[in-house]
Amino acid sequence: MLKLPIILAALISADAGAATTLTVGKNELSSNRHYIHQSHMFHVEPHAIISSVLSDVRQRSLTERGEGIPFLDIDLSSNQLDDASAVFFTKELLALLKSKVIDESVDSQSEAKVPLSIKLVLAMNKLTPSGASSLFETLIGRKVESDPESATNSTLGISKNNQTSDNANNTNLDELEPVENSEDEAMPDFLIEELDLSFNDIGGHGVHPPNVQLLDSTRRLFEGGRTTSAPRILTLENCGIGPAFCRSIGRGFLNAFERKHDRSTNLSYRPSVLRIGGNSAIGDSGTVALAAALRMAMLNDGDNAKSGFDELDLSSCNVGDAGAEALALALSSNPGCLNRLDLSNNKISDAGSKALGRALVDALHSSGAVFEQIILDNNVGIGDDGAAALAEAMALGAVKSISIRSCSIQAEGIAAFGKAVLSLASRKQCDDLRHVHIDMSGNHFGTRKIKKKKGARYSASLIKDKASTNIKFIGKTLKGAAKRFSAETIGLTAESDDDEEVMGGLIDEEEDEDADGDKLKACGGMSFAGEIIRGDEYPLSQKKDLTRLLKISIGMRQCCLDDGALDALAASIAGAKNLDISVDASMNSGEENVVDALKSAEKDSKLLTMMAQRHMDLLDRIANARQRQLEAAEAAAARGAELGGAFFDEDDDFYDIGFDYDDDFD
Repeated sequence: MLKLPIILAALISADAGAATTLTVGKNELSSNRHYIHQSHMFHVEPHAIISSVLSDVRQRSLTERGEGIPFLDIDLSSNQLDDASAVFFTKELLALLKSKVIDESVDSQSEAKVPLSIKLVLAMNKLTPSGASSLFETLIGRKVESDPESATNSTLGISKNNQTSDNANNTNLDELEPVENSEDEAMPDFLIEELDLSFNDIGGHGVHPPNVQLLDSTRRLFEGGRTTSAPRILTLENCGIGPAFCRSIGRGFLNAFERKHDRSTNLSYRPSVLRIGGNSAIGDSGTVALAAALRMAMLNDGDNAKSGFDELDLSSCNVGDAGAEALALALSSNPGCLNRLDLSNNKISDAGSKALGRALVDALHSSGAVFEQIILDNNVGIGDDGAAALAEAMALGAVKSISIRSCSIQAEGIAAFGKAVLSLASRKQCDDLRHVHIDMSGNHFGTRKIKKKKGARYSASLIKDKASTNIKFIGKTLKGAAKRFSAETIGLTAESDDDEEVMGGLIDEEEDEDADGDKLKACGGMSFAGEIIRGDEYPLSQKKDLTRLLKISIGMRQCCLDDGALDALAASIAGAKNLDISVDASMNSGEENVVDALKSAEKDSKLLTMMAQRHMDLLDRIANARQRQLEAAEAAAARGAELGGAFFDEDDDFYDIGFDYDDDFD
């Protein structure tokens, strides 16, 4: 029986000019971007898929001039490719691209050489740690056994005497010598932009045990060098990666900066975007290992090469405050070692969030580094204190984008971001910061109650609900009668016509929520808008003259915001004279046209103007109500003094109905 590589070699060596009879998947051409998507082909043998893809690549003109950089996107996910198939395909693809790009460059006689970028997706296949090791060795240019017999072996040329799980975990990576790559000053013919091996059990914390050869190959991959074809973006989500794998990454990362010929090595030829989310075994231990490497990998002043990752994705990796604090230490000690950090779906609390916020501020003060994006979604331990620390970093212009969706943030933390937005707009050092993103969706900081689903027509829940309603009605009637009796007996006077109706039991005092000043403090949407509205009332001469408005994009989806909160947000949009604010308030109480108006943020919108005016009228009513309460309290105190304090004393809080008299409410 012929082995797989022999079958593939026979298919590939066929007449290059003849079109293949197998057409599977989705092949597209868009300008200078080439797409070959042949995923989820369970009914097709792997060798047929590989042959079809290579034949398609051979027939395309990949380097012809067009819009943008030449780009080739190949997706072979969910095709049941095993180690032999994946490694063989990668080797043949690299060899084919090298010869093809050279030939096309000679034919075109183009002076400006633009390398071809490649995205290769091999996710959800049957790769093992041994296969991943061979794949990495292929990318870094090391010779991998290609004999058919050994290639179809599960180890693909790796020694059968691989160390056991315990030996792999106990391997001292410091003793492994870094590979010395020869230098080539010429620009490569092609660059692997992205390699995706997600959902392959290769990390050693799944069905397959750890493999020391994979740890060594990973270290070499991150050492980089000009002769390697290392991907710029490496995606290894849900691959069973653990702390040992992270230590290999860190060791290779450090070796790249410790070698004597660092200054002559282009450090760009190594992964600069690492996406390893969904690997719960990483935890704080693996995160600390990566953070230590980022902290120690510092270049001398004047070096152009980056000393860290452009992006690090550690979402759903079981990271706690210890891991977050380690990353914070790396950010403050080595500013610029990271640009984007994703720590969503972990176990971080206020302590870790505050450490990250302080680190962003320290990095800004020490080097002027501005962080691009930090994502802390679905860390339920983050509350108002953690949000306030991140808001302080944003207020100073230390970060451009913050996402804290589905945490535990309430009105106080949301108000801190309102202050940050206002402060950011007035800072002179933020002239280059033109667009800021804040996503607070999923935090239930609104006052709109979520309606519970009622039962059937005659269910117990419905009967109970009706009984509660009837009892509440009786209670309101008795309460109104008691208020009328008290007013007639004691001689209390109503402060307004509405108060007379409340005293007489005609309307419910609790239902008149429009004039509830405490609601402004309890609702995060109103608190956020209130900070901007109050801040915008200061004279414009105290603010800097902006030639262009600072754009603020706010996410407040599914935050239990009622119509009053949406009116407040509309007032902040329409009234902000030096800010361009847009709010995504979908999945709340607002109608579709209201949501669209808040998102489009057109200041001359009639709907926004009407909503804003409604909120400002509410503020006026609350201010007037407070003034009347103060006057009524003073009058009552005077009457009590005349009666000798028989009815009231200084500690009586009868007239205090929830407003803070000392507040300066504008």
